[in-house]
Formats: sequence, structure tokens, C-alpha cells
Amino acid sequence: MSYRDVAVLTVICVLSGLVLFAVHSLTEKRIGEVENLEMARLLSQIFPSADFREENGIYLAVSRENGELLGYIAEAEGKGYGGTIVLLVGVTRDGRVRRVRVLSHSETPGLGSRIAEDDFLSQFENRTVDEILLRRDGGEIDAISGATISSRGVVNAVREKMLELSHLWGSSG
Repeated sequence: MSYRDVAVLTVICVLSGLVLFAVHSLTEKRIGEVENLEMARLLSQIFPSADFREENGIYLAVSRENGELLGYIAEAEGKGYGGTIVLLVGVTRDGRVRRVRVLSHSETPGLGSRIAEDDFLSQFENRTVDEILLRRDGGEIDAISGATISSRGVVNAVREKMLELSHLWGSSG
């Protein structure tokens, strides 16, 4: 390889790097804005009539009408069949699940991916930590047929997050 070939390849690499850096710089802010809008949408699904402020990784849901604390929202992670399941768990100030939303997962499409559907997630609503177990384990949550590992991953993530946050409302169940 001649000196000229090396110089041409070096120039191409440097220019490619500069273009990549420029594209990243131009899109980074917009990507962050879109992520923030998506998070705001999900938070509003959990507590529709609330404003939110974040403190130490926990979102506080505050009534728009009177400023009263409605509850808490925090991220939770569980182990599913296909990998990590990331959730938003909304809990009322008396320690009951308000809503659960799935942020991300790698579960099997059409099977384990059903953990993100309202038919499954609505089972958590208004439940205390003691009720959040799969039915086969003595709880109130029906596992998705053929996706028990994924279902258990969501259940465990919600339970663990509720136990972690239980000091906020003063009891574990």
C-alpha cells in the first residue's frame, strides 16, 4: 500500500468521523425531546390529572387542582424470557398500584410481548403488594398462557419496586 493510499484512507476516515459527529450533534437534542415527550405521555397515563416532579429517581404525581400528592411513579426492572423488562410502576399514596406501563422489553412477539397489553397490565390496578403474585403462587395475577417467565418477570419487578418504595406510605402491604 502506497503512501498516497494511506493518506486517502485517512482523509476518508476523518471526514466520515466528522460527518458522524455532526449528525449526532444535530439529532441528540431532538432525540432527548422525543424521549421526554414519551415519558410525559406515559406518566399522564398513570396519573392523568397530575403534574410531575422528579426527586431521587421517583416521580411525584401532584394534583393540578389543589397540589395534593396523588402518588409515586418509579422505574422497575424484571427478568423476562427474552431479557430485561423495564416498567413504570405508579403507586397511590396508600400503597396500591395505580397503573403499570412497559417502557421496554425483548420478549417473544405475540407471546411474551403480551405483557405490554392492557389485558395483562390492568390486573395490577388497585392491588397491594401482598396481592401481586401469580395466581398459581396464591396471588391475584393471571399469567399469560405460554409466557409464565415473562409474566413472573413483571410481577417480581412490580413487587420489588413496591417493597422498595413502601417507606413512602408507611407499610409493605
